[in-house]
Amino acid sequence: MQYKLFGKKYPVEGILMLLPILLLYGIVIIYPLFNMVYTSFFEWSGIVSVPYKFVGLDNYIAFFTDFYTMTAFKNILILIVTGVIFTIPISFFLATVINKKFFGLRAVKTFYFLPVVINRVAIGLMFTFIFFPQTGPFPVILSMLGIANNVNILGNINTAMWGVAFVNTWNDAGFQMIIFSSGMASIPDDIYEAAEIDGVTPWQKLIYITLPMMKSTFKIVLVFILTGAFKVFDLIMALTSGGPGSATQVPSTLLYKNAFTFSKFGYADSIAVLTVVLCLLITYMINHFFRTKSA
Repeated sequence: MQYKLFGKKYPVEGILMLLPILLLYGIVIIYPLFNMVYTSFFEWSGIVSVPYKFVGLDNYIAFFTDFYTMTAFKNILILIVTGVIFTIPISFFLATVINKKFFGLRAVKTFYFLPVVINRVAIGLMFTFIFFPQTGPFPVILSMLGIANNVNILGNINTAMWGVAFVNTWNDAGFQMIIFSSGMASIPDDIYEAAEIDGVTPWQKLIYITLPMMKSTFKIVLVFILTGAFKVFDLIMALTSGGPGSATQVPSTLLYKNAFTFSKFGYADSIAVLTVVLCLLITYMINHFFRTKSA
């Protein structure tokens, strides 16, 4: 038995099998998304008995005039820059290492991928101990080397966000390494063998074969890094809770504090909507850029 939909015939059994998934998707994704957009145009305290107060675009205007917004976007820029400058080269280098066959390869893969599977809150707490002033391993090493004394990375407004960016890079490198490794594995060995016959050096193979054939992989990694910068939340809450002051605030922490500390759910939803829009815009721009370059 078949059912006609949009001019095409589909088996009824297939449609019935899809219905539970579509229903679940609608409840978990579609409805909250539309509800978030709807609530962003209202002032609401989050209490069910309190009525919504329509404010139009006031929540969006307030976000762009908020004192903390500039700090949040500056911190996002720091995460993006450190991700592009450090995470991509490090993860690409690690991918070239694990793509070679040698004794202990499985142990090396596990070691570098381990930070990805560890809970990010646990990672934040671990680095809070590592960076802890005076008694933490990092300040103690700096003091022993005579570089600096009583360093407080996470407690200094000038260094706190860079400390967060370092931890984020350390945590993300293993995941990007696996993506790069998969991209390298998809390149046919015949191409490298032909290049070796022609006397191509390893450096030339990297520049003229590996990198050009991994454009799509670099695109995926870049999307993950840029959109991931907007989604960093648990790591910051575990490390600094957005402090000291507002030094490590990002849109996700602003959203959380406005919703659950100040009970401004309408304003918090407007931040969420803008975050989604920015992530979609970034993804579109990256896809357009790589498509233009490859055309």
